[in-house]
This record gives sequence, C-alpha cells and structure tokens, in this order.
Amino acid sequence: MRGETRGEGRGTRRVRDGATPLASARPAQGVVEGRITIVQDDRIRLLDETGRGYLFVVKKRRASLAELERWRDAGAVVRVRYVGQPDAGALAIGLEAVRAPSPGGDG
Repeated sequence: MRGETRGEGRGTRRVRDGATPLASARPAQGVVEGRITIVQDDRIRLLDETGRGYLFVVKKRRASLAELERWRDAGAVVRVRYVGQPDAGALAIGLEAVRAPSPGGDG
C-alpha cells in the first residue's frame, strides 16, 4: 500500500511504497566508556560517568568471563565498541580497559 504505516505504538513510522525506514536500514553503533557494574555469563552492564547504564552482550572471544569480572572488581574504566541499541543488549565487539580506578576509589 502506498503511504502505509508500519509498526504499532512507539516507533511507528510512515513509509512510502514499501521502502524500509532509513533508521532501521543499519544498526546503531558507537563507543562508550564506563565501569562494569554487573557481569552475568556473556552479558555486562556498564555505567558511564554521568550515571547512565548500558546493557551489552559480549561477542565471543572479545573478553573472558574472568577478565570481565577482574575489570568489574577493580573498578577499571572500560571502553566498549558496540553495534545495536545499548539499552536493548547491543553486541560489544571490542572491549579494553583504558585506565585503573583513581586513588580513593571515587572515580
């Protein structure tokens, strides 16, 4: 149908001639730095310096469970490269500790 609406509720977009909305044509991607607060199997929660939380699924062989737990326990600042929506479990495709916690443990 010409000019049909796809989707329901939030995120509904008007498309023309069956075209895919541009925003969904490619996944979101980015880089964020913060401290790991939760490690569960291949999933982590990262908290940035503003207090915003991000959920990630760690791509296989990007970091071991032991390494993720070590970074969490040390309070290390970790840089995460990702694809997808971070609030919906984006895929972490690159992880690295960029600095150790500051003395006093306050960030």
